[in-house]
Amino acid sequence: MKIVAFVGETFEYYDGYCYTKPTSAAFLQDLVGKDNVYVCSPMKEVSEQPTTFSTKVAHSHFYPSPAYKSTKDFTLKSITKAGYLKAFQQSADKVIAEHPGAYFWIRTPSMGSIVFGLQALKAGEKVIHHMCADASNTWRGKKYKGIEKLLGFLLSRLIRWQLRKICKHENTINLCTGDVLEDFSRTHSPSNTHQFVDVMVKQPELINAPSPSNQERLNLLFVGRIVEDKGVFDLLEVVYRLKGKVAATIVGGGPELESAQRMSSKLGLENQVRFMGQLKHSELSKLYDASDVVVVPSNNHYEGFPRVIMEGWSHHKPVIVSNVGGVKAFVKDGENGLIFTPGSRDELYSKLENLLSDDALLNKLTSGAKSMSEISLQNYWLQQLNSILEVR
Repeated sequence: MKIVAFVGETFEYYDGYCYTKPTSAAFLQDLVGKDNVYVCSPMKEVSEQPTTFSTKVAHSHFYPSPAYKSTKDFTLKSITKAGYLKAFQQSADKVIAEHPGAYFWIRTPSMGSIVFGLQALKAGEKVIHHMCADASNTWRGKKYKGIEKLLGFLLSRLIRWQLRKICKHENTINLCTGDVLEDFSRTHSPSNTHQFVDVMVKQPELINAPSPSNQERLNLLFVGRIVEDKGVFDLLEVVYRLKGKVAATIVGGGPELESAQRMSSKLGLENQVRFMGQLKHSELSKLYDASDVVVVPSNNHYEGFPRVIMEGWSHHKPVIVSNVGGVKAFVKDGENGLIFTPGSRDELYSKLENLLSDDALLNKLTSGAKSMSEISLQNYWLQQLNSILEVR
């Protein structure tokens, strides 16, 4: 089985190989082997070998595509830059023509993936369509105002129209992360829709951490990009309001990292909050083991199903998550985690207070998280996808 994946992330090329962060390409390499996976994505050359990467592709299996930074950037270039969209389509057609009979993997709602997928279907090829995020309400975000909000709304309608075309095509296998996207896909293609998460977590080596009920403070872990709509500022205020009852470890980088650090300092949280920056997986694994609860407080309108939830479960840690995207496909409130309204600091505060005052609830959630550990590992989803493709 051969798979050609349009990924979208920018790879760094050095000495015969292309490197980038965790992507679905690495998942596919584990599924069918590195020799059977070809990748199409933007690329730039670098003068030194990358040291932090999770996806590595031989240059012989890589096709550089026209670069773009985001769906917004892709759309603007298609409108304002003469020939950009046509060049992108021709680039896709060339790759598709070289691999007749292969599966073509796309990950939407990326506009590059949408165009690549439509070109593959036009050529009569089979498409594996991973729907990983919901773009229908992105325009509602706080950062969009006035005419930009209107244009964002119109773009979201265009994306949904294109996604319907892909979903309902007879050559498409739809893999949906979360219940919202699954409901959308089943409306258009009931028999070719499947729940799926491309988790990269292999079996972690668990350590025996102290029982939360035997500790002075509840240890919280946040893993994600440090931007406002990931909820990190909400978390900092709630930690402050809990007055020393919790400690938080924050892992990740991003454009608002310094702002988050300043807020933490202003609130006097130096002894309660640690900023760890970006870490290797082995280092992150130790932090999962040392935590009591994983907090995912996103307050945006584009999440599908945050993979950090399953990373936490793989370490038998319960989660407190905001009700974004498709989290309810797996997170059951009061069983393996707690769910609160996105952006509600009061609700997040209340959920944590409940855990602090109710050891039985925390133990129940921890047991529930442990019961989810099997489906939180890569091997489970490799088997699921392999079964789906064998049926086809």
